[in-house]
Amino acid sequence: MNRYIKHALIIAMATPFLSSCLQEFMPTDEAIQEQVNKTDKTSLAKAIPAYLNTYDDDEYYDIGFAGFFLWRDASTADFPIVDPAYDYFTYVENCNYLGSNWALQYTIWRRYYALVQKTNLVLGAVDIDTYPEDADPAVQAYAYRANAYMEMAQWYEYKLTGYAAFDDKARADGILGLTVPIVDENTTEVESRNNPRVPFYTLYRFVLGDLTNATELLQGTSEPVSKINAGRGVVNGLLARFWLTVGTRFELHPDDLATALAHENDADIKYGKLGVTTARECFEKAATYARAAINAGYTPLSEGQWFDPITGFNSVNGAWLWANIISTDNGLASSMVWQSWVSFMSPEAEYGVAYPDYMATRMINSRLFDEMPTSDWRKPTWIDPDDVASQSAYNNKYARGTSLPFETWKRLKAYSGIKFHPANGNYATSTVGNAVSIPLMRVEEMYLIEAEAVGRSQGEGAGRQLLEAFVNGYRYSDGSYKSNGAGLEGFVDDVFTQKRIEFWGEGLILWDYRRLEKAVVRGYPGTNFDASHRYNSLPNAVAPWSTLCIPQSEQDYNPAVILNPDPSHSTVYTLWTEEESGI
Repeated sequence: MNRYIKHALIIAMATPFLSSCLQEFMPTDEAIQEQVNKTDKTSLAKAIPAYLNTYDDDEYYDIGFAGFFLWRDASTADFPIVDPAYDYFTYVENCNYLGSNWALQYTIWRRYYALVQKTNLVLGAVDIDTYPEDADPAVQAYAYRANAYMEMAQWYEYKLTGYAAFDDKARADGILGLTVPIVDENTTEVESRNNPRVPFYTLYRFVLGDLTNATELLQGTSEPVSKINAGRGVVNGLLARFWLTVGTRFELHPDDLATALAHENDADIKYGKLGVTTARECFEKAATYARAAINAGYTPLSEGQWFDPITGFNSVNGAWLWANIISTDNGLASSMVWQSWVSFMSPEAEYGVAYPDYMATRMINSRLFDEMPTSDWRKPTWIDPDDVASQSAYNNKYARGTSLPFETWKRLKAYSGIKFHPANGNYATSTVGNAVSIPLMRVEEMYLIEAEAVGRSQGEGAGRQLLEAFVNGYRYSDGSYKSNGAGLEGFVDDVFTQKRIEFWGEGLILWDYRRLEKAVVRGYPGTNFDASHRYNSLPNAVAPWSTLCIPQSEQDYNPAVILNPDPSHSTVYTLWTEEESGI
């Protein structure tokens, strides 16, 4: 595994998005293999999770990778906002300024590839045969790189929308089935200047290779102490996510399975084979890896942990496998005030835009809220319309889960979410309150992946048993939950509903919307979405605004890259209105 770091250096110098990151480690361009080999590779590896909290204070939406969670959730039907006046994630809500020239596209693209560059630096420096202690830095690099490419593949691959204006252009441009360019520790400058988007099956094999390498290096190890690091649980969790995604694709689109199989033995693909021939095999693997992640020693959040106003959803715990940790000395805590995760997500923070003074408070979809019975103890995570400004409701249902006094709490609107809290419950001092941890992977996701994967591979009855066991065992107070969706599709919908509730605000559910090709429906009778956000996508297709555009500047440097259609609104789709619905 001894590789030359000069390749990573070349990439950093050759690619505009990556060049600045290298300077954090290397003082001059002459710092090649010998210099890097003298560097503490553990410190290099620590820079990978640290980069998640890099931000630009000139872009108000930019709070590092945590902001990506908000962009993703805002693209769905699950994340309405009370008042968009202070909404810095509005582009995917009003479906405007989404083209390849917009700064948002540059920010996200640049950040992902800068993160990849850091993993490549580590992988270029390690020599496990000579230095066995290099195994842990290599694991971190493989896991973070695999996750980055999985997320990019899901976000940038153009998926059919049902709108001819977009889909016909995508077909004409030949981008269907293409993901993103692969840049690894061996990519040269010449290759980086002519580096096309790779087909989905190539990207899948690359990601699987990284996760396989991480798995092999983790043999005989224990789970890491810090949850910014990937251990066996995280790698198994990533494999569970991976195989569920691949299996769903192959089940919904058998032609894609046939394409992947047809290219399984291509000599020009240097990555290991997928090694599956059916969608069912993928689901079997997903279930196996999800169970392995569960068995690594994690327990779902209890009701008390969920609603704890001091530590709830701001501190690592026994349910979290992986976390982004914002330390007190990070600028997101020490320098930023309202430009922060807590500001955007916690209505308790007096300095934040989600506070009642500014009303950029995130809500749950009113229809989804109505699907929850009172026996679902998660329901008071959001304010029931019947409880708004009620002293008795505050005392009996909500006070245990918030640091807000009643006089402030009563100003919150219906459906407002109080899931996330400032660090230590400190809602007054941003330098304390903003230093939170944010979950990247929770064990609850593994239970739901396992249920869906078993239902798809062993029969819906077996899947329903697992789903009901999880919900009744961990989320319903009276054991009354039943998965009643009709057939396999109805069962999968039931899992999807539980994910929408469980992971609200955590940036995960967009992957399920896109994986399952679920319509994003924001306009409906009784909707609580702002009138300017009531766009509905088409059923059995992907919402066009949920696919990111590759920035034009990437194509300027790397002409082999073909861009996605601009999904910004025009005459292609229109806002839903109450008048059109007959109300």
